[in-house]
Amino acid sequence: MLLAIDIGNTCIDIGLLAGDAPVFHRKCPTAPPADADLQRLLASLATPPVGAVIGSVVAELGAAYAEACRAFASGPVLQARSTWDWGLHIDYDDPARIGIDRLAAAAAAHRATPAGWATLVVDAGTALTVDAIDAEGTFRGGAIAPGLRLGLNALSAGTSFLPQVELAATAPLLGKNATDGLCSGALHGSAALVEGLCSRMAAALDSPVAIFLTGGDAPLLQPHIAAVHTCDPDLVLRGLALAYRRRTA
Repeated sequence: MLLAIDIGNTCIDIGLLAGDAPVFHRKCPTAPPADADLQRLLASLATPPVGAVIGSVVAELGAAYAEACRAFASGPVLQARSTWDWGLHIDYDDPARIGIDRLAAAAAAHRATPAGWATLVVDAGTALTVDAIDAEGTFRGGAIAPGLRLGLNALSAGTSFLPQVELAATAPLLGKNATDGLCSGALHGSAALVEGLCSRMAAALDSPVAIFLTGGDAPLLQPHIAAVHTCDPDLVLRGLALAYRRRTA
């Protein structure tokens, strides 16, 4: 089995994959390996992983996690780079500055999309991203907006009277107090943003489109976005595994 680790700004996803199917998935707050109890987790595995791949958008943590994994993996431990072969053509001003998580999700989603269809990938994490891959497999770029919680935190920090609130999947559309109004703006506003961006991008791609949703807040958004075809919390891990196997083949 392959160990895949996706290090985000807020959370770290750790998965064991047999082929491209995750058999284990754990999420923890973003922290150095020792603070995340990574070594205790790896030591508890019945079967050591044959290798490991780490994708990180936090510069100083990627190498630290790679080093921590080398004591437990029997095969290569690699830190994913944007210069790898992701199975995509890249149409982006500076490919080196695309987040690894965006490339990994795009690669996995494109592989799962029917031939002749374009792909849109919505990742609802610290940032809310919507990326487009055309029917020929070209990553065409996308949009980056504040994530649900980041937007709420900014409103609370930047105003005098708006409170800090916790998101809920059942937020009313018409908030009758500040708390409900903030939750409505974050949840329903983000859903409307995603639907609007997907509609405009689909028109620009001019082909049938498959829409994938992933990220930590995907379960909150999914019931409110009618156009989503697949909600896959493991999409980035799958993409990292695909790129690793292509790299080590």
